[in-house]
Amino acid sequence: MGPYDFFLPPVFDALPEGLADRLLMGTFGRKAAAQTGLAALRAAGAGRGDTATLLRLGLESTLLAFDLDPANAALARGILAMPGAADLPAADRLALHAAAADVLGEAWRAALAAAERTGDWAEVADRIAAAFPEAAAPLRSRLEGLAALAGGEAARIEAWRANLGQAPASPGLYWLLARAALALDGRQSGLAAYGAYLRRFPWCAQALLVLHDLARGRDTALAPLAGELAILLYSWNKAEALAQTLDGLLASDLPERFRIVALDNGSSDATPDVLAAFAGRLGAQRFTTLRAPVNVGAPAGRNWLKHRPEVLAADFAAYVDDDVSLPGDWALRLGAAVAAFPGAGAYGCRIHDAGRPAVLQATEFFLEPAEAGEGIVASDLQLQAPDLGQFAYCRPALSVTGCCHLFTRQALAEGGDFDIRFAPSQFDDFDRDLRQALAGRFAVHQGHLAVGHKRASGLDAARKRAAGANAHGNMLKLQGKYDSGDVRRLRREQRARLLTDIRKKAIWLSRREAKGGGELS
Repeated sequence: MGPYDFFLPPVFDALPEGLADRLLMGTFGRKAAAQTGLAALRAAGAGRGDTATLLRLGLESTLLAFDLDPANAALARGILAMPGAADLPAADRLALHAAAADVLGEAWRAALAAAERTGDWAEVADRIAAAFPEAAAPLRSRLEGLAALAGGEAARIEAWRANLGQAPASPGLYWLLARAALALDGRQSGLAAYGAYLRRFPWCAQALLVLHDLARGRDTALAPLAGELAILLYSWNKAEALAQTLDGLLASDLPERFRIVALDNGSSDATPDVLAAFAGRLGAQRFTTLRAPVNVGAPAGRNWLKHRPEVLAADFAAYVDDDVSLPGDWALRLGAAVAAFPGAGAYGCRIHDAGRPAVLQATEFFLEPAEAGEGIVASDLQLQAPDLGQFAYCRPALSVTGCCHLFTRQALAEGGDFDIRFAPSQFDDFDRDLRQALAGRFAVHQGHLAVGHKRASGLDAARKRAAGANAHGNMLKLQGKYDSGDVRRLRREQRARLLTDIRKKAIWLSRREAKGGGELS
């Protein structure tokens, strides 16, 4: 089997449906990798496919979970009990035994959890260098690799790679090595490294997607949006953040024809002054200010903006949160996604904590496989590991986040309004994407665009009681809108879209390799 053949018939078609769904969505996360490994082992035990393939997949996928969570003693013990664990390389067995004995302890687990929340992986790296337990030495390469690559400091990455020695046999460490090659040595080395990765772990969909976009130049692709762009914001009592967001918009590379439409959602701070100042700078043809007497919430605010005549006439509309940090090429990156996948329901991107790029808030969203239940259970893969390049690709998605997302005029009109039952916020954008998907328009994840979000979300926001209560209530509303038939249709369409996409890319990479790595159209 070639490095790009795993997702082609007959191998992939012989996998159980739930396992296939997990692999297509992506496994680069502690929970997702462990769940995928367990699904593969259960399938092997039940005789639901080629036993050798399933056992290998079960062991390797669970090893990926361990590579991303090397302080997890229970996980290490489970891997040591798996078929094939005795045949692992000595370095991996030593690491597993050290973790199983819990040699790191609670203090190190707390330090790693803190780095996940704060993005301060330099602190973890410093702590390793200063006082790493001798008994935990077999785990050092995993922890140092995570800290170096998540922190993004070239000197630390180079030092880690130099100490690593020979290429590792475990998928998480091998991924870090491929990422290091790309970061330190450039595109050609990155291409070779990810190609080698897939020869060893052909089941890793995200590696194939990353390699495809590198080989095709989609990671650097920029394309102007053809026509007029309406940029839509709504804000409530965040004057300072709003001013910074507007400054970022004006500093970015926008189409020649653009306009900004901003809704003051009943603010009592300096928001009216901020909007008035920007309106004065840009003029009425470029900047429109609206004011609601009270805060009408996100869905109603989005609808109000959507139905403005100047927005209805624009070729594209981009909703941008009032507290984001935008790269200068954000519109061009979204334009490249439109060029690659025309006709989508929405185009979104990676969202991370502003100033903390390793802490992901949102990327692409999917529905979890059927064993998760008949209701709406959305994936949370972006919360299961720091940003290590695992989402650096562009592909179809069931949903994308509303912090910064783009619509064509047709998709915005045909998709209907945002449901005001999800006021003040949470899940109104997800609900609209689900409706679009049921109508045949999937979203597109543009993973080559990263936007910083200043409001804590993801792992931090989940701990805030009020936000959690609101999210829980809105999730109940969401569950009530879609019956089991809708959920089954969405899962079927999700599988079909993802499988079609990855098969096209696998075939393209195979043809490229057959031509000696040359460029293909």
